[in-house]
Amino acid sequence: MTLLFSLTRCAAAIGLVIACSTLGVLSADPGLPPASPAAVPEEKPAGPEVSVGSESPHPHGFRQIGLDAKYLVTRPLYLDRDGKIKVALTVGTAGALFLLRNRIRGEAQEDRSDARDQFLQQPRTMAKAAFAPSLSLIAYGASFLTRDDREKETAVLLLESMAFTGAGVGLGQFVLSSQRPDEGKEVRFFRWGGHGVSGDAGLAASVVPVLRRQYLTVRPEDGTTLRFWKRSATGILYAGAALTAYQRINNDKHWAPDAFLGMVTGLTVGETLCDSHDLSRQEKRTRLSLEASPSGAGLRIRF
Repeated sequence: MTLLFSLTRCAAAIGLVIACSTLGVLSADPGLPPASPAAVPEEKPAGPEVSVGSESPHPHGFRQIGLDAKYLVTRPLYLDRDGKIKVALTVGTAGALFLLRNRIRGEAQEDRSDARDQFLQQPRTMAKAAFAPSLSLIAYGASFLTRDDREKETAVLLLESMAFTGAGVGLGQFVLSSQRPDEGKEVRFFRWGGHGVSGDAGLAASVVPVLRRQYLTVRPEDGTTLRFWKRSATGILYAGAALTAYQRINNDKHWAPDAFLGMVTGLTVGETLCDSHDLSRQEKRTRLSLEASPSGAGLRIRF
């Protein structure tokens, strides 16, 4: 019952974020309609323009899932300079945490208390197997009220992020097959049954980029109150993911680098999936326009 209550409370709070962001009830400029995340100003040709295919700006079908999987697998092959820097920083941070892991564990266990255990157990609700599906169900149900495919896209993204994060964590645990702190310090490579990447930290972090990119991105037309709400909600989500990672260290279930790598895996998978959806939106803008010029009139299909 305690777990069910925690799940319900967290899901309801994030459901409120979805509702407020969707309806724009906190906007200081109620006269302005809420902008779609996919809305990008583009140069319009002269003459009347008619949309072709009326495709949704929020892709969420099985075809998109396949495209997401392909993009997620091939993305490391096409890293730009910023991407390579992020990889280097991740490796460097994980290495530093590995060198300090005994000290971090010692300090965490020395200062451990029942009060802190209970406090850290609350944000760990984000790591429960039912958390992402619960949010997905809320988002999908909200689509019938908002009549916006953004909520359906969010529902699919949440499930995708959870599933692909789980796969990434499993692969990471195979590559870095380390022992739990209460079992030993040995780190082996390419062996099943390891714990080198925290699954709980990964699952908790996997929902954060999806909710941030879908609902909590601050836009120029947002009012002061809405901006404050979005930034506060974003901070709470990242704090929840970070506290879940620390909870694994506090409870002596994972070494510090294992918790860090789990959190990074969830955040990376979520961000990459959102990038894939943004790319699909850009590629699906097909328009048919009727243009008039001194030389005559004609139809043009613009991709």
